Amino acid sequence: MARTRSVAALTAKSVPRFHSVKTASVKVQKPALGSKTNVAGTEMKLEQKSVVASTSSNPIVSAASRKTKPHIETFFSHIEVPSDLCLPADFVTYHTPEFIEGVKYILSVDPSLYPATVHGNFTVFARENEPNKKGLDLINHYWFSLITSILGQQISGHAAKAIRGRFEQLFDGIPTPEATLKLPQETVKGVGLSNMKLKYVIHISETFATGDTKLLDPLFYESAPTTELIKELTLLKGVGEWSARMFCLFTLKDLDVFAYDDLGVARGVARYLEVRPLVLEATKVGVHADEILKAGLKKKGKFAKADSKRDWTPLHDEYMKFLAAKFQPYQLIFMLLMWRLSATNTEVLLKQNV
Repeated sequence: MARTRSVAALTAKSVPRFHSVKTASVKVQKPALGSKTNVAGTEMKLEQKSVVASTSSNPIVSAASRKTKPHIETFFSHIEVPSDLCLPADFVTYHTPEFIEGVKYILSVDPSLYPATVHGNFTVFARENEPNKKGLDLINHYWFSLITSILGQQISGHAAKAIRGRFEQLFDGIPTPEATLKLPQETVKGVGLSNMKLKYVIHISETFATGDTKLLDPLFYESAPTTELIKELTLLKGVGEWSARMFCLFTLKDLDVFAYDDLGVARGVARYLEVRPLVLEATKVGVHADEILKAGLKKKGKFAKADSKRDWTPLHDEYMKFLAAKFQPYQLIFMLLMWRLSATNTEVLLKQNV
């Protein structure tokens, strides 16, 4: 079951909600003309522009007319957006109920994400992928997930899959931390590990086999705040904050985690804001209105470096975190959508036409 947070228990603290109006048969979000919107205690007057639109005023469509390659969201433009934002039946039945609830919330905040959302399924939240493990079996599942993340660090997906397969073949049954520690270290290393990765695998296995750690308590994974869980995970050698967040995403299905330091997410956010100038403006205003967040801008952003090959402009980490907070308690779903917008192979999207 996915880790969730109560919507009512959280306070929207970032980008403004937009008044809803109808244009043709598509529900769009448009600031009330001349209205003032409060962002983190600061009033800003919104210009007379539509953040999310339809027909002739669609900023996504207008972005496609630029001389460079079309904006990725134009590849979803064939998808009709129902006025009530009702999700397709097959999309609903494919995904877990918790995920669908989160999707509905995301679309209530920004309906313009509807086409990108229903363009395809999110396999990580398929109903059939729901784990059915308890107690020690569940803890071993978490251990193996962390181990496989170590095996796959800094190599291609194909190579990682091969190494994982060889690692699993070392065991008569299901791999466990205890069984791993009984194997000669040279045997474990022989599956394709560097000396450093071997140390990480041994350390994590020792921690789960004999260590005094909260990670041996199944309830800790269910009830601990994400920040505390990430802090505990990063005590493991070889597990940094990014790896810990990926664990929360792919293994725990934590619906309120956001990896601002992921390249794909950063690229997706840049593309998202490229055609939503008011959201970008409100995000910057909100960050600058908060002294703590504003101070964070003094640090160099994760992806703030000159790169002539990029067709996108990275935002500072503080802007990304502030924007994602708009979608609490379902930041993960927003992140999945940003990954979708970050896709580089748009030809595949066009050929699929789904």
